[in-house]
Amino acid sequence: MFFSLKSIALFLYFTNLNMKKLFNLSLILSILCLSYSNTRKNEFPDTAIQTNLLTDIDTCISTTNHFIDLIQNNNTIDFIKEYKKLRSNYKKIETYIVFRYPTIDKAINGGPVPSMTRDVVILHKDEPTGLQVIEELIIEKTINKQEILRNLVAIQKNLITLKNSISKLPILNWEILEANHLSITRMITLSLSGFDSPALLLSIQDSKIVLGQIQKDLTFFKPYTSKNYDWNKTNDLIQSTIQYLNTNTDFNSLDRYDLYRNYLLPIQKAIKQLHIDTGYEFYNEVTSIKRSIGKGEHLFSETYLDPHYSMKGNNTNHNQQQIDLGKILFFDPILSKDNNFSCASCHNPSKAFTDGVDKSYSSNLKDKVKRNSPTLVNACFQNNFFLDLRSSDMNDQIMNVILNKDEFNTTPDEIVLKLRRSDTYQKLFKAAYFAHGTPITISTVKSSLELYVRSLVNINSKFDKNIRGNENTLTKEEIDGANLFLGKAACATCHFAPNFNGFVPPHYQDTEGEILGVLNKPDGDQIDLDNGMYDRFKNAYPEAYYIKGMFKTPTIRNIELTGPYMHNGKYNTLEEVIDFYNHGGASGKGLDLPQQTLSSDSLNLTTYEKKALVSFMKTLTDTTGTIVKPFDLPKFGVDSLDNRIWGGLMY
Repeated sequence: MFFSLKSIALFLYFTNLNMKKLFNLSLILSILCLSYSNTRKNEFPDTAIQTNLLTDIDTCISTTNHFIDLIQNNNTIDFIKEYKKLRSNYKKIETYIVFRYPTIDKAINGGPVPSMTRDVVILHKDEPTGLQVIEELIIEKTINKQEILRNLVAIQKNLITLKNSISKLPILNWEILEANHLSITRMITLSLSGFDSPALLLSIQDSKIVLGQIQKDLTFFKPYTSKNYDWNKTNDLIQSTIQYLNTNTDFNSLDRYDLYRNYLLPIQKAIKQLHIDTGYEFYNEVTSIKRSIGKGEHLFSETYLDPHYSMKGNNTNHNQQQIDLGKILFFDPILSKDNNFSCASCHNPSKAFTDGVDKSYSSNLKDKVKRNSPTLVNACFQNNFFLDLRSSDMNDQIMNVILNKDEFNTTPDEIVLKLRRSDTYQKLFKAAYFAHGTPITISTVKSSLELYVRSLVNINSKFDKNIRGNENTLTKEEIDGANLFLGKAACATCHFAPNFNGFVPPHYQDTEGEILGVLNKPDGDQIDLDNGMYDRFKNAYPEAYYIKGMFKTPTIRNIELTGPYMHNGKYNTLEEVIDFYNHGGASGKGLDLPQQTLSSDSLNLTTYEKKALVSFMKTLTDTTGTIVKPFDLPKFGVDSLDNRIWGGLMY
């Protein structure tokens, strides 16, 4: 294998550009290796697709240059026309940019609001750039040409970087198939939801362009399919989907449930089957670096996301005994200082692992903690924990609970010493961690608790069964609610499928927070005083005001069981929550919150539409297998410890 100096230089440049993204570094290094392999499958069809991709990038650069020239020469400009032309050209190359260069894609077509990058305790404010910012600018009464120009120049530079990189690191066959599979996820979660064209709502047109490119590129694989793969069926399915979008052109009335269930998810499944049939490598065969995407055939497959992706540490080869031990520890108040408070005290399985009160009771059983208790079902599908996103590691989250004076109010040493006093616990830990010289440590305690929580995966609700085509039991009202959630009501622009939380697609590497301006009571006129994430950074970073009031976007799954709602628990019904969003949050009610990320525009939902939304959200209930019957806790031979109550006093 031989690498040219140009290839090495480009690789070093790219790694420097994306040092925070180990996922990207691994991917590019793997591509470098495979680019110089001598196998037949690296010769075609990627050669033709590579040529077409570079041509399309050139076209995109030319369109950007033309737009820049028009502004610099003070020409009369139809800004919307020029913008649509540039956007359409970018959509032709988007599939491969999103897959291989997500950081650059974010710079070209990221959200039009500031985001943040966190390195340990350092906060970086990432100002938005690119197409979505331009889209917001061109609909203003007074158009800021210089700001549009600034964004166009940024796009131009990124496109040139892309061209240079892809010229040196050709797109490979396995990448093409993985990228096109991923593009359907992006289409559903970010495009057709209205996320990446919030002002002009160009998502239907965008989707047709992307589908056309998928159809064009997959055609090159036709000679490499076996007789078992029905190529014509796949091709006809893509063509009928494009025709469906040609016929259904209104953003608000588009039947997304029908489109996803009967067209887009079958296309995604067909791409996965094509990948298997042609025998090209999959991501996990190219690199050992984990990613969140699992083995599922499509976005709503039960195995689409990997529940252990965000798990830190080296315990990747866990066993069932460790999970079972975690379950015992979860319900045992022995972990708290006074042996009366367990994880289940705030996370009751009968309430989808919440506690049914506005704010959880503290370990003194009288006072309350600062915020509402979130569900633990599907909690593995996120990268940040606690409502203020302060932990990027479930192990760290567990340690926070151990040390918090309002929760377990103890220390790691105290827990370990207590557990070692029990012969039963000694045997359980030895069986679970047989390779450890000292089985009972705070690390093994946290590991087992984490593994149990990560086992609480339930994504087989009524909605899931129907969207997968396994049954036809949704009512018209429930389907109408699904379409509102996924479209007009804009719920899915923050509560991303498939977990309907802030786990950001299509790579699912980051967890998003929002600033809503939640009120101190549903009919109130004051914003709740809890500053959320801001309190972590306000002293070190006074400029962090832009995250004041930011909280993690929670999952909508099992929401009928997890009330009361919002971080302050002041919203008792889903109807109250929907009314809050319908008014456009705090800003929509005329309150001063300039950093609000929720649109202040009213959704103008009718009474029926509000009812339909509630009906849909209730179809996301699934707690199968999570209900736990009391069991005998390990004995210590000491009455003061053996008399502790399963689940704790608050259970």
